[in-house]
Amino acid sequence: MEKIIPCSLKDQEVFQRVWQRVMAGREDCGCPVEAIIPPGMEGDVSCQRLEELMRLNAGRPAKDGGAPEAAPAQETPEPQPEPMPPSEEAPAPEPPEAEQPPGSAEPMPQPEGPHRGSDLPRLWEAPQPADDRTARLRRQVMEALEGWQFYRHLARRARGVDARVLNTLAGELHRGARRLSAAYFLITGLRYWPSELLSAPAIPSYWGALRRRHQLEQQQEAAFRLAADDWEDPDMLELYGELGEGCQRRCRQLRALLEQDLT
Repeated sequence: MEKIIPCSLKDQEVFQRVWQRVMAGREDCGCPVEAIIPPGMEGDVSCQRLEELMRLNAGRPAKDGGAPEAAPAQETPEPQPEPMPPSEEAPAPEPPEAEQPPGSAEPMPQPEGPHRGSDLPRLWEAPQPADDRTARLRRQVMEALEGWQFYRHLARRARGVDARVLNTLAGELHRGARRLSAAYFLITGLRYWPSELLSAPAIPSYWGALRRRHQLEQQQEAAFRLAADDWEDPDMLELYGELGEGCQRRCRQLRALLEQDLT
């Protein structure tokens, strides 16, 4: 026979607080001790018996106006959204056809080959008489390229202001060679740019190289003045006049370098 151990007043108060927390928010959530003791068991009831009565009355509807017993609330898992079926991507629209200019039945031709490699004119190869004006143009192109190479190598042996001046003179001669080569092409329709024939110039002495280059600039100026007498084309006359003035300017700069370094 079960031994009846009356619950102390403190235990029943704890039980009362627990019951109120469980039944919070519900109607008729009165004291569970009076609600769950069946008739004939009035009086002291053990704590173990009270727990058993609680479990038996859990979820049972109330009778005779008593408070209903509810089982502990269980969390129901939230329904997971169903995966959306993969949407079929719409095919990319085809690019519109290029509109042809009005009045043309065929498409415009597209350029072929690299930027200008397939359109370069033929190189000069066949020899020509030495007194020909075009032969003199070729010689002048080569002399300008040799002067450009000379100034570049001479600038490597200089420092500071001298090196900057010599590099500037090299750039002027390179531009002069390009102008002479363009004039040759306009006259003959052939290209002439013999840069692959250049070699490193011999420069035994820096001071001697400046003196030698000053003499060559003077000779080149006289050659440009003489060549201009054989042309009546205003473009060629203008070209030779500007090239002769460039020779004079370079002579002055070379003289200034010598005056600055030798004193």
